[in-house]
Amino acid sequence: MRQVNELVPDLHAAVGRYPDDEPLRALIDDLQRVSPHFAALWEQRPVAPHDTARKTLRHPAVGTITLDCDVLTVGGSDLRLIVYTAPPGSPDAQALELLGAIGL
Repeated sequence: MRQVNELVPDLHAAVGRYPDDEPLRALIDDLQRVSPHFAALWEQRPVAPHDTARKTLRHPAVGTITLDCDVLTVGGSDLRLIVYTAPPGSPDAQALELLGAIGL
């Protein structure tokens, strides 16, 4: 649910940039139809870029890992760089380091 709360304002911002984007409108219509929670949030009309979050992932090799997620954007464009980090020395940082090693 928290992820939905974070992404709805981002979707509103996208609709503002691309008001005639039919696939985007179709996605929003579908989400409103299948998720009462999304529909209620959508009607509140929040508008904000999604720039930070904390995400918990479950990976088959390292288990549960919680990471900070920062979205870096370039003004006036759709370019985004998403950076995942963990506090140095934490179990999550060790799991992230392990993922870097096994990914090679």
